[in-house]
Amino acid sequence: MFSPVAAPPARPVPGHDRWHPDIPAVAEVITGGSVRMECAARADGADALLCGPLVVVGAAPGDVIVVDVLGVGRADGVPARAGHPGVIGCAPEGGAPVRSAARGRQIGSCAIAPLAAGSRILLPVHVLGAKLSVGDLHFPASGADDCRRAAHAGWIDLRINLTRRGVERFRVTGPMLMPS
Repeated sequence: MFSPVAAPPARPVPGHDRWHPDIPAVAEVITGGSVRMECAARADGADALLCGPLVVVGAAPGDVIVVDVLGVGRADGVPARAGHPGVIGCAPEGGAPVRSAARGRQIGSCAIAPLAAGSRILLPVHVLGAKLSVGDLHFPASGADDCRRAAHAGWIDLRINLTRRGVERFRVTGPMLMPS
């Protein structure tokens, strides 16, 4: 007789507050794949809290990942039209960790352009797997700028595509933001 097996319980994914190649990945995504990342809130005055990192299968230094923001929503599951991440980026090569508050070369930031649904960002890859992280979700009122306020818990849906040798072929040396 067949007896159903209970699904394993969901496990919390710890957030992190810096980019570094040694932070273990929480999942993998293949080129053309989509993923929903659930991000925790951050406290007022704290560095951005990131979710991830994701390994982009096959990504190597010199490649570029193209990240399309498909949707952003609050923790209650409701999509937020103007919702956007405060930061998104890939791990830097070796060395000291890059804090999210530093807004370094590997990091796109909400102060530059809010990456709401329909936005695209091109990110150069510096380490095997890219190690993509995103977080610091904001849900502003229409037309408001809330990048300096504390972020909220929520989710973001992303589609990731890999462009081999994109740094060399297209001269993408830093994040290229294409807001919606």
